[in-house]
Amino acid sequence: MKKNKHSAVGRGHGEFWIVAVNLSLPSTSLIVLGTGFVITAMLCLASLGWGQEVPEESSEMVVLQPIEVTATRTKKSPDDIPNSLRLIDRGAWQNHQPGATLEEFGVGAPGVFFQNRFNFAQDLRIAIRGFGARSPFGVRGIQVRVDGIPQTLPDGQTQLDSIDTSLIQRMEVLRGPSASLFGNASGGMISMTTREPQSNGLELAPRQVFGSFGYSKTEMWAGRREADFDYGVFASRLGQTGWRRHSRMENLFAQLKVNLYGGSDSDWMVLFRKFYSPLTEDPGGLTLQQAEANPRQGAPRNLLFNAGEEVDQEQLAVRYRKLPTAQDEWTVTAHLLRRDFENRLPFTSGGRVRFDRWVGGLAVQWQNDRKVADRANRFLAGIDYGIQNDDRQRFDNNNGRQGALTFDQVERVQSVGPFFRNEWKMSEKWDIVVGGRWDWLHYRVDDKFGGDGDQSGSQTLSQGSGTAGVVYHLADRHQVYANVASVFEAPTTTELINNPSGAGGFNPNLQSQTSLSQELGLRGKPADWEYEVAVFYIRSWDEITPFELPAFPGRTFFRNAGKSRRLGLETRLATPMWHGLQAEAAYTYSDFEFEEFVANNVSLEGKTFPGVPVHHWEGRVSYTHPSGTFGQVRVQRVGRVFADNANTSSNAGYSLGQLLLGWEGKWECIEASLFAGVNNLFDDRYNANVRINAAFGRFFEPGPPINVFGGLRLRILPF
Repeated sequence: MKKNKHSAVGRGHGEFWIVAVNLSLPSTSLIVLGTGFVITAMLCLASLGWGQEVPEESSEMVVLQPIEVTATRTKKSPDDIPNSLRLIDRGAWQNHQPGATLEEFGVGAPGVFFQNRFNFAQDLRIAIRGFGARSPFGVRGIQVRVDGIPQTLPDGQTQLDSIDTSLIQRMEVLRGPSASLFGNASGGMISMTTREPQSNGLELAPRQVFGSFGYSKTEMWAGRREADFDYGVFASRLGQTGWRRHSRMENLFAQLKVNLYGGSDSDWMVLFRKFYSPLTEDPGGLTLQQAEANPRQGAPRNLLFNAGEEVDQEQLAVRYRKLPTAQDEWTVTAHLLRRDFENRLPFTSGGRVRFDRWVGGLAVQWQNDRKVADRANRFLAGIDYGIQNDDRQRFDNNNGRQGALTFDQVERVQSVGPFFRNEWKMSEKWDIVVGGRWDWLHYRVDDKFGGDGDQSGSQTLSQGSGTAGVVYHLADRHQVYANVASVFEAPTTTELINNPSGAGGFNPNLQSQTSLSQELGLRGKPADWEYEVAVFYIRSWDEITPFELPAFPGRTFFRNAGKSRRLGLETRLATPMWHGLQAEAAYTYSDFEFEEFVANNVSLEGKTFPGVPVHHWEGRVSYTHPSGTFGQVRVQRVGRVFADNANTSSNAGYSLGQLLLGWEGKWECIEASLFAGVNNLFDDRYNANVRINAAFGRFFEPGPPINVFGGLRLRILPF
């Protein structure tokens, strides 16, 4: 099966975000302002005409490949999907970012909130519609895939440290429940495709970036495409001394991806990925008083106990696709991962954690395209199997030195998830989608320590998830869609084994989280404008929430809230390119609160979710001159974020901006660009991360002041 090489419509050499915000407006005024933004956008679009086409600039017709996405496990036009989906193709503004975290690629998707960009020991935190905000490190409640290979473990947790943002060619962000497709995910799905060669012959693409606070990123990509195969090789080194004390880090990353095409009806993909981080320090959270007095300081206990981590990881994956007939496609995917991890936490008893992790998975999927009632119909069915084995030990942390063994157990998770999905084009105007999945997870602990009795045990969790959705095509470029979905999200192994009693085994009081989601949306692309508006309402039961205990500062435990609800509005508007100028703006309103929740004999009914702002604005404006010079301004406004369930502490709202300037040229077989940027353009004092429910009020991790970066990028093409 020959791979289609889709040529995405370019967005210019740079893209700027900009938005005007009255910082003194109260919450009700901001709601009105957001609603006004939506209404104004709709009126502007209506004035352009619902079916208006872009005027031809030349008599020669240009035929573009149709845009397709794979976030629903098969190639599909985004216009036919009854879900909120943001498709982001690599543009020049991603090529000219520092290359540190996925936030640089995914920024601008409404409903998505990024935190913790600067603490590599805790990893980037991502929340979609509030799901994932509970995570003390890594990603929870969101499924992540790279080149179709799961990065989310069988128990539902994801580490993003082994994904290099400079390697991503495309990102698809599916907002809203995706458990019926991928299992164990409440918030959504992020699917990424890594770079592949774009022309025949050998390509080379080196890049070097430097920045403030000792930042340095060195990259090299090489690829080659031939008639029956292509390959891409990428390697990078990232390091920094960091703005805060005790925030040094260094990592190395490499990937090899090979595609083999066996005629017109089959193909293979082989992927190998290596990540090694010998040094990642954790500066820790500060109290509000500490953050205001000296935001550069590291938390005293983190310095005393040398908090930080080391990681060594490899992943191997193979995917085979076969078309036995014109209507059928089979896909088989197998993957294997090994992760060696060591972590030093800021306390003595059991404060040094080490585990050796092995993860394997196998997925089989069948796609059938046949007409039903003389209308196009696609039926998808398959099964996912995963197994995870963690050999975990805890030792005392004696001021950074390893002490006595206090914990030794093997944790195993097996997951099985059969699923189906049917997509039927009922008429020219209507698309109908139904799907379902059953997830079965079995957890087992084998206690090898024995010093406090045998804590071995097992636990099985299982539940079904379903979804139904419709799309109504108002015109060729406008759709109204609606969906309803039930969601099952099991606790991760880390959440289960962190037992507040201090014993090994599982926390017997932690249960699965379930949700019911309803969504209504409108989107369109008239005259190359893009707009989207989505409203959703989600009810959750047994919401999994984090907390800390004074005896174990820096170690997170989890418990269930009774009931909670989410009401949200997501909007986005983007202009077409006009004489090199383009603009885009997005606004997210998140009204999330607990309905029934009692913690420590205190009722938290009506309290706002911590870790998610009620109001979040983003905007950018870009300009590209025919001479090759380009520029970008990007601005985001983050509203107040509560730091604890009781809403007694909060992180004040802040505004961040980025200015990016550069020049790009091309001679024969060489493309080159020079670029420089300024982060935190307004030099705002802010906290880049909020540690939810942290002990002793250590909620805040300050972000750096105004800082700069710059670099050189080359692309050497075949003669």
